[in-house]
Amino acid sequence: MTRTHAFSLKKIVETKKISAVLLDEIKLLMFEYCLLIISVEIYSIYNGYGEDFSAGSFILNALFSHTRIIILAIIAIQILFHALRNLKKYIDYGSVLLTLVAICLFLAFGSFWEKNSINTLLIISLAIMTLCAILPKKFSFYYFLLLGIIIYLIPIRQEPINWTPVTDKASVVIDNVSYYFSNILGTDKYTTGYSSLTNSGNQLKISDTTQLIITTNDSPYFIFFDETTSKRMKQAKTLYLTGTDSTDISHLVEFANLLWRNDVDKETAALFSTISDLSLEYSFLTTRDEIAPINTISLTDENGNPLQKNDKKHQKGYTLNATYFEIDYGSPYLMELYRNPVSSDSYLDYDSCCDYLKSLYDINFSKIISEDAYNDCVENLHNVNVDYLDTDGATERMISLASTVAGDYASDFDKCKAIENYLRQYTYSTDLDADAVEADMNEAAGMSMLADNFLFDTGKGYCVHYTSSMVMLLRLSGIPARAASGFYYQFPLDAASSYNVSAACAHTWPEAYIKNVGWVPFEPTSQFIPAEYRSWRKQLEKDTGSVNAPAVPAIPDTIEDDATTESITAFHVAKIIAVIFACLVGLLVMVLLGLKIFYKLRYILASPERKLELDVQQIKKTIQKNTDEEIYDRGLLSDYVKMAPSYIQDDAKRMFELYYKVKYGGKS
Repeated sequence: MTRTHAFSLKKIVETKKISAVLLDEIKLLMFEYCLLIISVEIYSIYNGYGEDFSAGSFILNALFSHTRIIILAIIAIQILFHALRNLKKYIDYGSVLLTLVAICLFLAFGSFWEKNSINTLLIISLAIMTLCAILPKKFSFYYFLLLGIIIYLIPIRQEPINWTPVTDKASVVIDNVSYYFSNILGTDKYTTGYSSLTNSGNQLKISDTTQLIITTNDSPYFIFFDETTSKRMKQAKTLYLTGTDSTDISHLVEFANLLWRNDVDKETAALFSTISDLSLEYSFLTTRDEIAPINTISLTDENGNPLQKNDKKHQKGYTLNATYFEIDYGSPYLMELYRNPVSSDSYLDYDSCCDYLKSLYDINFSKIISEDAYNDCVENLHNVNVDYLDTDGATERMISLASTVAGDYASDFDKCKAIENYLRQYTYSTDLDADAVEADMNEAAGMSMLADNFLFDTGKGYCVHYTSSMVMLLRLSGIPARAASGFYYQFPLDAASSYNVSAACAHTWPEAYIKNVGWVPFEPTSQFIPAEYRSWRKQLEKDTGSVNAPAVPAIPDTIEDDATTESITAFHVAKIIAVIFACLVGLLVMVLLGLKIFYKLRYILASPERKLELDVQQIKKTIQKNTDEEIYDRGLLSDYVKMAPSYIQDDAKRMFELYYKVKYGGKS
């Protein structure tokens, strides 16, 4: 080799060394920048700064306020990294780790969502470093760097692409396929919720499948003033939904006459009753019943037309609109009316009833029911179905228990409450023993069997057993009673565009007929909240003396209306760390598995020449890993043979000779 050639080769080598040093410096600066931004983000989460926190302003303030400290910190970091024996390896591993942390922060806490130059530069830097770390070395760092600069400089539209229509369509297609396949295959997966009293009290399988979708403009909660804390509180609304007939408004007629006999004015009526509207869409539900809130006074289709009665099964997508009386059965004012109603067989005439309801609720009663239908309804109110007093199958111990629990109370309402409170001490369970009986709730004898077994043998059950027991104990106490079936839904404390009622909300509850009052629902099932604890807690501004209001029990599950900012506790810190760690582990496992599968498939699908090339690359990596000296790759495999451990030198030499023979000799 001539001197000129040697000088040229030396110059090339020196140029490559300078380029490599410059490359390492660029990577190090990018890594330090990403580390700084992500550290600032974790700091902001830890201190609860929220969405208003700006990493850019924080860094600028820190530079101006603590310039010396920042400079010393940067110098210390530079010295620390350069002191590492294999800087490149640490930057590669660290880049992947920082990317995983950034993804975790984005998924768990919504970090880096705001579009600004700092976050954009962070994401591009992480992408460049991570791609260089995980992709084969034939992809140059400068290629990714140039691509990142171009991406950073390209103007980006301010509004993101709206993928909602696409995802909504896909969701609808998936739901419909699941729904119709469930019907074709004959499974009851989507019909285990609403049962129309066909539940026999056997083992119960809970399903979270959405059966109804509620849409309403009304607030999902009430706000009241809590005297003990002197704060405004929220109380979630609850809703009983059942199979109903829009033509039967006897409950409204009886309720109106109850208020009239007790001289209830508009101010008092507003304490425990109001008129509400909602829309119900059937989801994974197939039934002939019209499901609507109890005390419904009007049902219309989705176009606002009166519903036409037919025997056709309603399926997914069927929609109805309901107007109903929302009644606070736990109001002390209403409970006092139920306890001591004015006894009278007189009823308002049609015109007077229209005027009275207009004054109380501002509704046009004449559009709801005609005069003839009203008179027929009043006539039928005197005749309660004798089946509601049927005690067929009741045992002696049930008769004795009814007398013990309710015998000492004078009013029917107090008897009802006594039985309700007594049953709530039983254990709620859907996992029943072999001793539990099965019976038909549609018959008195069936409810007697369920009640007797529940009350005296198993001592545990779910709503079917509680309801059967209360219905039979009420009838044995001389109070007409029936079982209602449908859904018990408690709204969330945050308003939403719609609310999903799942099959897990399916419920059965008892209703008692109290003379001069009408049908009143009760909640003996211990898993559900009774009326007193769901009360709106409204009170008159001044005592009218018309009612004797007992103290309302404290509500256990309320939240403050006023939003308060909590300081981050050790629990919050642990939660942040746990979420990040879990995401890191999951993402790391996915990345490692993906890379392993990728390299495995690449080797399997490669040609013999390519496989030989991959084997050579692996040998080179193994030699580099097992030597303390840095091998500068001049393209000569003999350099690696010299550095290889003695026990693999011969094998490496043979493999490299074969590689040269295949690549330059034209043979395979």
